[in-house]
Amino acid sequence: MAAVSNQEIPVDAWLKILLDDYLNQFVAAGGSAVKVVSGSEEVLARVRQRLAEQAQQSGFWHAHLDPAELEESGKKKDLHRMDRFFFECTRAVDYKAWSAIQVRRHLESRGVRIGPDRALNDLEAIAGDNSRDPADLMHQYQAELATPQLRDHGMAREFRTAVTALGRAQLMPDANSPNIEEVLLAWFAGQTRPGGATALKKIQIYERISQSNARAMLASFCHWLPQLGHPGLVVTLDLRPYEGKKPTAAQLREQKMLSLNEAIEAGLGKDELNAVLHAPDPTGLYYTDLAYQNMLALLRRFIDEIDSFERFLLVVLTSRSFYDLGSPRNYHNYDALQTRIGLEVRGANQANPSAALVHLAGAL
Repeated sequence: MAAVSNQEIPVDAWLKILLDDYLNQFVAAGGSAVKVVSGSEEVLARVRQRLAEQAQQSGFWHAHLDPAELEESGKKKDLHRMDRFFFECTRAVDYKAWSAIQVRRHLESRGVRIGPDRALNDLEAIAGDNSRDPADLMHQYQAELATPQLRDHGMAREFRTAVTALGRAQLMPDANSPNIEEVLLAWFAGQTRPGGATALKKIQIYERISQSNARAMLASFCHWLPQLGHPGLVVTLDLRPYEGKKPTAAQLREQKMLSLNEAIEAGLGKDELNAVLHAPDPTGLYYTDLAYQNMLALLRRFIDEIDSFERFLLVVLTSRSFYDLGSPRNYHNYDALQTRIGLEVRGANQANPSAALVHLAGAL
């Protein structure tokens, strides 16, 4: 069993190393890393805040994943599923706007002038503004951007097909119902539209984004980001909602008896004691043992396959109690994860700030 070092690093000292050495150098240059940190509520809030601020300042795409937040439907987010993880990372992405930006930048980089009030789908007017033939302009776009992107094996086939088709739709929208733009925007969000499957097959997309291909989609998204002006992807994942285990009926009864005894010792009256005795059981958002194990397996796989990603930083936020053998759920529950983040060379008197697992203290 891997021993967990109790050595702590001041949060601001660790953040400086993470932001200067990892984010703005290693990740911006194409590298990827997974970092696991523990700390108090205040310390982890500091980590989340600084990463969000630095990501925005440096142009990275940033997403914070909180399993304690519910979907609009009221369901749990189930971020232990790779497809749900991908959708949450990209939930705020405006794929239509991004595709339009990519098309516009490409054309303007080739000397094609597009007026500020000129819509991209007004291809004839754009061609006229530049004394070009619309068919010739479209052929140039296809040869210089669309075709090379379709052949870019840094992205999964379905992903590169989708972003290319969506870009083309900005220049030449189709009149079908639903049109390809509507179908692709739903596809990126994990949704379906009536008649969408037929439209997707016409552009040779045969699969939905699912658990089986979502990891490749996320890697493709990271690869695509620089073309939109983003140096990479920064994700903070709060693991703490998975650390809590739903109390058993016996534990709830024991807690109620403790509360009742405390009320008696405090000299409360009959009505107050009756209120304690009949108080409803506490409610909360809990993930099952299977969901918890699946989340640990997902993190383990991210660590094992991080070299298949580019420009990706994943920071996992955990409580200090997660490393306590006495906790109902702790990282000793999954040897494969424990050996990957716990068995590292560390000094006897000094914690390694570059380790995969770092315990954070408050500011100096």
